[in-house]
Amino acid sequence: DIHVHTALHVTKLFVCCGGFICMSCVRNLDRSGLGLDKCPLCRESLAGIAASERTETSMKFAKRGVSWAQREAGILMIDGMEGLQKQEKAGLEWLNKAAAQNDPSALHELSSLYREGMASELGKSQEKANELLLKAANLGYARANSDMVKMYFYGTNGFETDQDEAYF
Repeated sequence: DIHVHTALHVTKLFVCCGGFICMSCVRNLDRSGLGLDKCPLCRESLAGIAASERTETSMKFAKRGVSWAQREAGILMIDGMEGLQKQEKAGLEWLNKAAAQNDPSALHELSSLYREGMASELGKSQEKANELLLKAANLGYARANSDMVKMYFYGTNGFETDQDEAYF
């Protein structure tokens, strides 16, 4: 298997086949008049897919080890969204599986959870939060890099003020 990690805001995910395309390709499809009524990868109809069906399909991909689906499963379970019961422990397990595959968004999400703590499942750990944030930033995850800039600029969350690092 080939695993590609990319920022969520520059891709369009398709839960039908687990694939994605870049947003510029989405714009090109819209301009061409073809639109996105069918998945451009597997040709599955995208019309009228219910949230529960999307969640079910995402869970299938998560169980197969697809990192973006594991991340999504984790977030949905932690927050109790899209038909899933709130299950913080199971959600953390899914996020950790995605993070173990170096999914930058999962690393960033876990960093936030360690920074804030989850009363029922996860204690606060500034050190672990910073370690995960740095890993996500080093993988090129823009949100993590943005957070690092703020922390170095203002000297918060265990980072000393360092203007050079903030602008690096």
